[in-house]
Amino acid sequence: MKTNEATRFKPKPNSLARDGLTVRVEKTIDVLVRSLPNRSEWLRRVITEAAERELLVKEKAAEVTK
Repeated sequence: MKTNEATRFKPKPNSLARDGLTVRVEKTIDVLVRSLPNRSEWLRRVITEAAERELLVKEKAAEVTK
């Protein structure tokens, strides 16, 4: 999928889950993330990238072996 990096992780209208995710991280990471100018967008991007890389690959592999 070709997308513009500037808009790839911005949510589309009505595309976000109703409930947010909550995680606890180490204090040093917390300070760094909270210092970001747009931490929600950053978190959304890194979680999406990790899910695509780690979870969707496994899901697709499972479908192929069915």
